[in-house]
Amino acid sequence: MKKNYTLEYPCRHDKKKDRLKNHRTEERREKKRKQKEYDTETAFRCAHCGMLVNCSREYSGVNNRNHCPNCLWSLHVDLYKAGDRKAECRARMRPIGLTLKHSPKKYSSETTGELMIIHECTACGKISINRIAADDSPGNLLALYESSARDEPHQQAKLKDMGILPVSAADLTTVFSQLFSWQSILEEFSAAEQGAEVSLQESSTIGE
Repeated sequence: MKKNYTLEYPCRHDKKKDRLKNHRTEERREKKRKQKEYDTETAFRCAHCGMLVNCSREYSGVNNRNHCPNCLWSLHVDLYKAGDRKAECRARMRPIGLTLKHSPKKYSSETTGELMIIHECTACGKISINRIAADDSPGNLLALYESSARDEPHQQAKLKDMGILPVSAADLTTVFSQLFSWQSILEEFSAAEQGAEVSLQESSTIGE
């Protein structure tokens, strides 16, 4: 009786594939480690102005600190939502303007929403909207508002196509009230009125 013999060849071990697999595994582990460090850090150094920024909620008033309170620049670290830290870009994001958060309330006007910062990634061009933190510089936010009014038309058109409406000159009162409170506005107008009264009194005295 003739026997059938099956030749079994030893399986070739693809070392190149194993090295690639191990490399990718290490990359994923390193990415998770960096993300964990970013999520648990208490402070970070601003990549734009170099300021040491405190991430504590007690200072910022927000859960996810994502921009510098001094220069207002940010990093492209979030992918889908604020705080997920899943973006691989990691490039700097420049502040390009302010907008008002759309109110979900049925009878509320959109012009009464919370002021938000519009950021644009300097590498990939992604646009994101971020909450203003409690310790953000009001003066720099006001300067951003004033400079955004001089943006090129194509930039404003791009934002409008995305459903983002930057604040305009018509929103000056809203911007001032949120950045400096109504009290500061009243004091400013009171000072202006007092100055006008003094000028009138001086004019009448000279006329006499």
